[in-house]
Amino acid sequence: MGLLALTVVLGTGGGAVSGYVAGRVAAPPAPQAAPPTAAATAPVVAASPTSYAGLLETLMPAVVTVEVRRGALNRGSGIGTGFFYNTDGRILTNAHVLPEGESGDVRVTLSDGQRIPAKIVGRDVWGDVAVLQAEGGPFPALELAGDTEVRVGEPVLAIGSPRNFRNSATSGIVSGLDRLIPRTVTTDSGPMAIPLRGLIQTDAAVNQGNSGGPLVSTDGRVVGINTAVQSNANDIGFALPIADIIRRLPELESTGTVARGLLGVRYQLIDPELDRFDGTPYPYAVAVSAVMPDTTAEAAGVRSADVIVAINGQSLTRDFNLSHAIDGARVGETITLSVRRMGQPLDLQATLTPRPQAISTTPLNINPN
Repeated sequence: MGLLALTVVLGTGGGAVSGYVAGRVAAPPAPQAAPPTAAATAPVVAASPTSYAGLLETLMPAVVTVEVRRGALNRGSGIGTGFFYNTDGRILTNAHVLPEGESGDVRVTLSDGQRIPAKIVGRDVWGDVAVLQAEGGPFPALELAGDTEVRVGEPVLAIGSPRNFRNSATSGIVSGLDRLIPRTVTTDSGPMAIPLRGLIQTDAAVNQGNSGGPLVSTDGRVVGINTAVQSNANDIGFALPIADIIRRLPELESTGTVARGLLGVRYQLIDPELDRFDGTPYPYAVAVSAVMPDTTAEAAGVRSADVIVAINGQSLTRDFNLSHAIDGARVGETITLSVRRMGQPLDLQATLTPRPQAISTTPLNINPN
């Protein structure tokens, strides 16, 4: 039910150091200092640490195993991971780790083996994030790195309970950014296929039981929550970026959920950099293929074959696509859709209505961990 990622980049810098020493030894004696060799003037690249033992000893106490029990026999029905993000006992984990609804006995096991009860404070099924409150405290907590720019190639660390092996750590690097994974969300109006977007890809080894665990940079701050792993590949895992979670966290804590808007269109991306769109008159945009009934889009007058090129005057791009724009708007907010209809520009006003009540989620072709 969980996945973790840990990255280690090893290097000794020995070549640069030995080159420097050899240059000094080989320099002939002279009244004046010999001009420095290329090896002597080249910067010495500092080696990455060969051990994260000290860092992990600091992080481990803030990571917990999340166990859900159900029924009269109190049988365990799932194991995942979570971590304290404040000393008062608040825990972040994945929504899919927890039981549907409010049923089930949730307990967390600390790194020292102590087991304590916890209650569900809030659950954002659309974002696959949940908050728990553990009894007792104070507890050690991890720092959330909401201001950190995550870059491909950076080493990351992860901790969790794969296959119920508590206090486990794995290593890898950030393999990619802004990834999308398909999934189906069960709602009170039926299933909806809305993918998770903007995920961090990592090559850390992950297994069932790691979901909800922290993806941590080498300065010890949480950059993501590990969520899923590609089932038919090796070392392709995904984590929710912590910056997106921080933005929604106050609402999740105060209301127990996160209200998300729904535009209500099916569409195809138009990307001028792809060969099949060579010569398109449009910038990066979306072509509407269908408008769902009784949705924001229908009420706004969006039609099939419309091309949406901007939201609130901001042009759509890879970094600001339609999903990002809608997800960043509040339910009840009126946004301006700039469209091209039969080649003619048109602005439509759309007031976002909420998505149906989400019950559970399972990524498609991806193993939730």
